[in-house]
Amino acid sequence: MNKMILFLDNFYTLLQSGYSVEETLGLCQLILKTSFIHDMEDRLKNGDNIYQILIQGPFPRVFKEYLAFYKNKNCLSEAIEKSLKIYKMQEEYKEKLKSQLTYPIILLLFLFLFSIFIVIILLPNVYALFDSFQIKKSLFIEIMFSIFHFFPIIFIGLSLCVFVMIFQLINGLRHKRFKTIEFYLRMNGMKIVLQKYFSLKFVMYYHELALEDIDSAHIIQILNEQMNESDIKIVLYELNNRILEGESIEGVLDDFEYLDPLFLTFFKMYIQNPTQQHSLQQYIDLTYQQLDQWITQFLKYMIPLIYGFVALFVISIYISIIIPMMNVISDI
Repeated sequence: MNKMILFLDNFYTLLQSGYSVEETLGLCQLILKTSFIHDMEDRLKNGDNIYQILIQGPFPRVFKEYLAFYKNKNCLSEAIEKSLKIYKMQEEYKEKLKSQLTYPIILLLFLFLFSIFIVIILLPNVYALFDSFQIKKSLFIEIMFSIFHFFPIIFIGLSLCVFVMIFQLINGLRHKRFKTIEFYLRMNGMKIVLQKYFSLKFVMYYHELALEDIDSAHIIQILNEQMNESDIKIVLYELNNRILEGESIEGVLDDFEYLDPLFLTFFKMYIQNPTQQHSLQQYIDLTYQQLDQWITQFLKYMIPLIYGFVALFVISIYISIIIPMMNVISDI
């Protein structure tokens, strides 16, 4: 386990056991023996706020974002525990997603390396053999050789496009660039992903304040004032502005593009009956189930497609290279 996460686990557990912040830091230092705890102790002695020390510390960005929200609960151990729980849940889901996507990515990488081998090593030798035996290349062979040459270029081009899009989107979210987000919201596939992302973050913050029996308009106002450093500010800013302009929450939600239609349905039901707070948690659970189903369906079709492409690639090599060479050899 990461030392930072182990420290946070020990930190909130010891706080819950009744130890002071100073005593807890001293015990954590005896357990972990790391320099950043000494830095925290020094800052605490200089009068710095423990929340500010943690938020500015070398901890995961997601944890610090949620801690900045939960610090208003006025219970340090609870704020750390809840923030850490959300961080761990997200990390577990990321690891699960990585494990599911590792195999198809390895297959694609193998296909790319195989195509590089063909272009750099195999084809030059084949050209030399064709010339030495004075084999005339048919139109089909010329087309296949051109495909072999262009495949690595196409693969690299598509990979770069995907990488640039993902980098641009993540950068846009981190720096709250409205135009970048709106650009990707116009793409059907990316729109679904962004709506799920914003909806999950929004419902986690909203649900926490809803437990304190605050009305929806006031919750949105509070979140808009507090979440200045979070990418959810993009959603909160527009929601709050439209409510201040006199629109009802239900009216805003009818055409609000940032949030998932499934969440909007649950949210409207909750607004009509605020006692059904469990409906917000149901949305979170259903969304993770839905994401798992989407990934499973994607892999169900993706892996056979890659296998089929590899098989087609091998067959094309056999038809365009091996068979002509065998015909020449048989004629000798």
